[in-house]
Amino acid sequence: MALMRISRVISSLIFLMLTACAFMQGTQVTLTPTQTPIPLPQGTPVPTRERELHPIQTPSQAAVEPTLDQPMSCTTENAPPTYTVRAELNYAKRALKVSQRIRYTNASEESLTSLVLSVKPNGQAGVFSLQSINIIVGESAQYTLAGQRMEVSLPEALEPDCSLEISLNFDLRLQAIDIGGARAYQGYLGYSDRQTNLGQWLPVVAIKQGDSWITHEEVSIGEQEILDVANWDIRLSITDAPNTLRVAAPGSVEKISDSEWHLTMLNARDYSLSIGENYRLNQAVTPDNVTVELYTFDDAIITSDTGSMDTAAYALNTALKSLSLYEAVFGDYPLDRLVMVEADFPDGMEFSGIVFVGGEYFRGLSGVESYLTLISVHEIAHQWWYSRVGNDQALHPWLDEALATYSEFIFIEKFYPTLTDWWWDFRVNRLLPQGFVDSTVYEFTSRRAYINAIYLRGVLMLHDLRQTLGDDVFFGWLNRYASTGSGRVMSPEDFWSLLTPEQLERTKPIRERYLQKPQIISLATPECTAATCTP
Repeated sequence: MALMRISRVISSLIFLMLTACAFMQGTQVTLTPTQTPIPLPQGTPVPTRERELHPIQTPSQAAVEPTLDQPMSCTTENAPPTYTVRAELNYAKRALKVSQRIRYTNASEESLTSLVLSVKPNGQAGVFSLQSINIIVGESAQYTLAGQRMEVSLPEALEPDCSLEISLNFDLRLQAIDIGGARAYQGYLGYSDRQTNLGQWLPVVAIKQGDSWITHEEVSIGEQEILDVANWDIRLSITDAPNTLRVAAPGSVEKISDSEWHLTMLNARDYSLSIGENYRLNQAVTPDNVTVELYTFDDAIITSDTGSMDTAAYALNTALKSLSLYEAVFGDYPLDRLVMVEADFPDGMEFSGIVFVGGEYFRGLSGVESYLTLISVHEIAHQWWYSRVGNDQALHPWLDEALATYSEFIFIEKFYPTLTDWWWDFRVNRLLPQGFVDSTVYEFTSRRAYINAIYLRGVLMLHDLRQTLGDDVFFGWLNRYASTGSGRVMSPEDFWSLLTPEQLERTKPIRERYLQKPQIISLATPECTAATCTP
C-alpha cells in the first residue's frame, strides 16, 4: 500500500509541475518548475496511517471531575495524555477563562509522587493566572509554580499503568504582539488589531526522562519545548466579537453555533490555533486527499508596476507541492488537513497541523526567489521534524531546525533545480555561518549566531553526509528516522544509530568537523544492521 501511495504522490507531483499557478492578475508571470530526480526510499515500505477520524472521549462520556473515593485508576492500556478543555474568549478584551482536565497515565516503571506540568503561558508576565487546581474534588492540590514549571504533589503514589485526572481553572490575559521588540517572535501567543493567536496556550504534562521531569528555561532565542503526543478535546466559545471572525484550527473542527466551536485532534504535540477578522480562505486538496487551508488578509494581494499579484494563491501552490514531496520522501503526513496562516509576527512558526508564515513575506513576494517560498516549505517540513518526530528543542535544536532547513533545499532541488546555487548563496554562504551544530539554545547571545550554527551549519553538515553516503542511503536514512521516531521524542543518539557501523564510521570526519561532541555514539551498538539499515 505504501508503494502505491508513493506512486500516487509521484503522479501528483508531475501533475503539479505541469499546472501553472495563476497568481498574477494583469501581467502574467509563469513560474514553471523543472523536475530533478530525487531518489525515493527503497526496501521495506513504511506502514501508512489511516486518515479517517477516530472517536475520542467527549464531554458527555467523561466525568466532569474525578470522584472523591477513586481519584486514580489502573489499566494495562498505555494511553497518551488527554486534555479536555472548555475555554471562553472575550475577544474585545483578549481574555480567556479556561477549565482544563488532564488525564495522565504513568507509563514508567516507577511510582510517582508528583507530576510536573509545563505552563508555557506563564513565560510571559501577566498572562497566566491560576484560579484552582484539584485532583480530589473539593480539595485543592499542593503545587509550586516557578516560571513555566509547575510541580503538583499527588495525594497518593501513582503506580505504573495507573491514571489520574487533574483539573485546572485559570485565566489568560493575552499581550499585544511586540512588533519590532524582543518578544516579537513569540507573537504566536498574543494578538494584533486583526488576529488573536493561541500557540501552546495550555499547560501540558512534562516529559519524564529517567528520574527527571524535563522543563527548560525560556529564552528569546529559539524554542525550548520538549513535548509528548497527546489527545485534545476543546470547546471554544467567543464573546464580544465582530461577526467577521474566522477560526483557523487543525484537526477536526465543528462549528456548533455562531460563537462556539468543538475542536479535536489525536496524537498531536500541541493544539494551537488562530482567530482572525476578515480572514480570506484559500484551500485545495492534494492528490493524496490532504486538504490545505490558507488563511490570509487582504494585504496578501499586492500591486506592482506589472499588475496585481495574489500571493496567497502562490503560497497555497507552494504548500501543495511541498506537502506532496515530503510525503514521498519522508513518509505520510498523518492528518487530513494542514492549516497555514498569515502571521502578524515576524518569520514563521510550526505547530501540529498548523503553521504560521510572517505577513511581511506575503507582502514582499517577487517570485520563487523569496522568503515566502522558503519559510512556507520550512514550516511545512516541521510537520515531520517536530510534529511527527519530536526532539528536545532547547538542548538538541538541530534535530528539527537543520532538517527543516535542508528540506528547503530538497524542495528547490526538486522543483527549481536551476535555483540551487541561488539557494546556497542566499540562504547559507553569504552569511558565512560559524559555530557547532550540536549547540544548545543557551549557548548563543544573538538570534543570528543561533541560526548560523544550528540551521546553516546544520544544512552544510547534512549535505556533506548526503555526498558521503550517497542519495539512496541518505534519503533512506531520513525516511527511516521519520518512521522510527513517529510519535516519539528522539535524541541525536537515536538519529545516528540508524546507520550501520560502516556507514557511521564513514561519517566520522564530518561529525568531527561540525559537532563539539562527535564521539557521543557507540559504534558497537547501532539500532540497525547492514540488512535493516541499507535501503
